[in-house]
Amino acid sequence: MEKLHTIHRLLIVLMAMGSACCSSKAQETVGVETEEAVEIVYLQFEKWKNNETSFFELLADDAVWTVSGKSPVSGKYSGKADFLKRAVQPIIAKLKTPLKPELINLTADGANVWLHFKASATTKSDAVYENTYLWKMQLKNGKIISCIAFLDTYELTNLMTDKINKMTKTIEETQDYIGMWVTADGKIRHELLPGNRYDEARGNRKSAYQGSYKVTGNHIDYKDDTGFTADGEFKDGILYHAGMILYKENK
Repeated sequence: MEKLHTIHRLLIVLMAMGSACCSSKAQETVGVETEEAVEIVYLQFEKWKNNETSFFELLADDAVWTVSGKSPVSGKYSGKADFLKRAVQPIIAKLKTPLKPELINLTADGANVWLHFKASATTKSDAVYENTYLWKMQLKNGKIISCIAFLDTYELTNLMTDKINKMTKTIEETQDYIGMWVTADGKIRHELLPGNRYDEARGNRKSAYQGSYKVTGNHIDYKDDTGFTADGEFKDGILYHAGMILYKENK
């Protein structure tokens, strides 16, 4: 059993050193303590990936965690509790599902362990949040004592300010197309009904055109009951259809 553990540990360390092979100096600085730190980080990451525990259980109580860049949670946090309360918990509050991490690389140089991974989750607005992270960590006595976290703060800011939903969801997903669409002069009243049927009135002519429709993304295709076809596009809450510009009527 001890032999299997030794082999497993060696494989982890070799993976960490592989990316540093181009620098003999980097290899020389990977000592026993760093090897152990790499193994600890790898095993904790695997547990996180398998939903067994949070990666942040590896933080020392007095750990210093710094989020780089400019975002609502960027800055320096003193202590595990401070970091969890003011950074981790506000992010989790925006998510419907846990982050799913996927390892890209795990390397070490000197006293630093570098964890490179990507992660995704579904937000509470049913959009998709994705980001790529690079964490530069130092460990002592099996715990992370300091970390500088690099990530795409643009994506993080969109998540924290609820802009991610507006940027990613199509009208097909929101189903905001259902309802009455009217030209500015009110002469054309174009109703998209639930069940993919439409009914269009023109002037005093009620039900001048009727047929079926299908919305794909922000595009709409029509097939009139008489046989002709047409299409249109939703842009910024406006329907552009057959040379017409129609606005959603709010009841």
